[in-house]
Amino acid sequence: MLLLSYFQIVFPAKISNQPLEDILNDVSLVCLGSLGDLTLAYDAGKAAGYLLKKEGYDAYIVGVLDTLSLDDKEPFHRVNNSAFITAHVYSLFSKGLLSAGIIPIFDGRVIDKEIIYSLNTRNATYPIVVETESEKEKLDKYKGSIILKDELEGYIDRVKLFWNLKEVDVEAIRMKILKNSIIWLGGEKKIYVNQIFRNDGLIIFSKDILGYAKDVLEGYEPATGRKPW
Repeated sequence: MLLLSYFQIVFPAKISNQPLEDILNDVSLVCLGSLGDLTLAYDAGKAAGYLLKKEGYDAYIVGVLDTLSLDDKEPFHRVNNSAFITAHVYSLFSKGLLSAGIIPIFDGRVIDKEIIYSLNTRNATYPIVVETESEKEKLDKYKGSIILKDELEGYIDRVKLFWNLKEVDVEAIRMKILKNSIIWLGGEKKIYVNQIFRNDGLIIFSKDILGYAKDVLEGYEPATGRKPW
């Protein structure tokens, strides 16, 4: 116990709130919400967690508990317009983080009660961080821990995880996700990179798969992604 306390003092909690696309290049939350195979969200969490752990992080703020809407100012920081799919992706992604020794945290600044319900039913009740007591009271139906922002570092210090993954093929996971999230909207056969909310064309989330996207337009590969808005 004394040894644990010593390590907590010498190595205080390190928490990341970087956008996902800054960790896994071009893989944003809305990219995960567009996946044809949503189970790949677990692999995204595992890959992101592996990279975060290598940088010395203990926890990661996954994202806000809100759904995607057409007037969103930060659409790439939302998952899907469905609360059910958003909660499912968050649950899988968080399990991937945990497998890499990273504690997932949800941002409680914006709350969709349907997402809270879906997280509860999945037992995906990871900590939610809020800024005020009044925000905390609004989450009285949530079955997990609700932590005030000022107390978050101390909380992570007490529960930080000490395991890590030895090796993860991050690039293979990244490319698989980018290819699986390609969305064909019909109409003109033209490729658009990160231009969501369109009504036609082929939507991809990275220039790195332009060659593959051209094969999709030619019918050699399938467009397996789903429109998230």
